[in-house]
Amino acid sequence: MAVEHPKSLREYAMPDGSLGSSIVQPTITAANYEIKPAFFQFIAQNQFAGTEVENPNDHLDEFVNKCGTVKYQGISDEQMKLICFPYSLSGEARDWLRSEGPNKYRTWEALSKAFLARFFSPAKTAKLRNDITSFRQDDGEALYEAWERYKGLQRKCPHHGIPDWLLIQNFYNGLRDEIQISVDAAAGGTLMAKTPEVAKQIIEEMSSNFHWRDKRNTKKGGKYEVDALLAIQNSVHALSMRMDQLSVGNTLKACEVCGIQGHSPSECAAAESSSSQQVNAVYNQGKPPFNPYSNTYNEGWRHHPNFSYKNPNASLNPPSLYHQPPPTYNQQPPGFQKPPPQNSPQKSNLESMMENFIATQSKINADTSSAIQQIQAHNKIIDNLMAQMAQ
Repeated sequence: MAVEHPKSLREYAMPDGSLGSSIVQPTITAANYEIKPAFFQFIAQNQFAGTEVENPNDHLDEFVNKCGTVKYQGISDEQMKLICFPYSLSGEARDWLRSEGPNKYRTWEALSKAFLARFFSPAKTAKLRNDITSFRQDDGEALYEAWERYKGLQRKCPHHGIPDWLLIQNFYNGLRDEIQISVDAAAGGTLMAKTPEVAKQIIEEMSSNFHWRDKRNTKKGGKYEVDALLAIQNSVHALSMRMDQLSVGNTLKACEVCGIQGHSPSECAAAESSSSQQVNAVYNQGKPPFNPYSNTYNEGWRHHPNFSYKNPNASLNPPSLYHQPPPTYNQQPPGFQKPPPQNSPQKSNLESMMENFIATQSKINADTSSAIQQIQAHNKIIDNLMAQMAQ
């Protein structure tokens, strides 16, 4: 009988390596087997970390499918799952498996149940069950899209506990009114008069039919068509506002001076020109026109300082400086050329006003015609889309 030696304090403080895995390693009957490292990398590609956004049911389903891709002689499927499952975990999930204690799980059923119990909390179950019972079809969502989304909610929570008849009833009540009418017509009256099995088969057939029809039409219906109609309606509304602005511009009060629309009498250029002409006429009444290069005496030179003959400082300057002959004014300055005579008569104010009025009215007419053509083109597009929807 072996005698046990007492341990020292140091030996009690040192780990003895007795901590093992919480999964009991299965007994392999095969004499020689080898699991390739590449397969473990394949398992670890999508690891489960235990976050709230991850679904443990989806992880188990994917893990089982991966393990089923390889077969080894002498190794069963359950043994393969027990060996490879730790490699599919990371983070909090891996810490949980290590903290479960050594040799706790001997079968895959016990391990998978403990995994779901840890990471599929009752709160998550209640949320997913509520999503199923309160299902509603979205705006612009096709029948087959709504049906696939509804089945996806059930896959996320396979233990929801809702009976089949209530699942079909919840889905039917969540459909839009126009889709319910189509489903009732396919059922020959009303879907609620059918058994749960028959009602589910009708929905499956209609969903498949709408799916292939939508694929054939390349997404011409549904929300894409609604978006196109909304865009066209917005364009037509913008053109209508532009037409209203043009109409308001056509009804502006005409100027009392020139008769042209678009400005007030105080802003009229013709009024300013007429006023300046009247002022010049009053000021120059009875006086010869001012011409700096005239051959005769000009009134405008009378007060020019360079042409004064009075000696304001006669006592200061010698008399000889002021007895020079006066300059002559019949000579033209060097380099001066007379302007060429104007053969074409100057346009009157009335002609200028008429030309401005015609140009403004032509531009308004062109803008109005362009806007009308754009509205007609958009109306044709709307008619074509409505005809396609009717088909």
